[in-house]
Amino acid sequence: DMDRVVEGATVGCFANTGQLCISIERIYVDKSVLDTFVRRFSERVSSLSLGADQAYGPEVGALASAAQLEKVTAHVDDAVAKGATVLAGGKARPELGPYFYEPTVLADVTEDMDLYREETFGPVVAIYPFTNVDDAVDAVNDTEYGLNASVYCGDVRAGRRIGERLMAGTVNIN
Repeated sequence: DMDRVVEGATVGCFANTGQLCISIERIYVDKSVLDTFVRRFSERVSSLSLGADQAYGPEVGALASAAQLEKVTAHVDDAVAKGATVLAGGKARPELGPYFYEPTVLADVTEDMDLYREETFGPVVAIYPFTNVDDAVDAVNDTEYGLNASVYCGDVRAGRRIGERLMAGTVNIN
């Protein structure tokens, strides 16, 4: 169910403003569902409410520090300068407070961009299309990070087989 996948990805990416050790920073999407996922995910991310309220109103808050805002801004600016496409977000929101940055979805991210290999630890996620599961698994495993991974799959058994191949401390299926 695409709604469940989109909502799960949104929470996984932007809970605590993406500042969790298990936050999603890379999403690999099968090309057969890429257009639908990208459209719906980008729409959902664009609709997230930002705010500094301590109540449960805003869905996304501020970053923890000026240094973190600098890093997020540098990663997004570097990616865009090198050809990445911003699908949602992509800019600081100082009118909301000193450390606000919009939840950001990027496409067309390549290996020469800083965020491809470095952890951003903020509200930024890159989408990578794939056609071959083996290639996606290799790409997921090609990192020095690997605390958490998630597999969303219509066939739970197939999802488990993929999950068994991921080099991560925890792998969530659906």
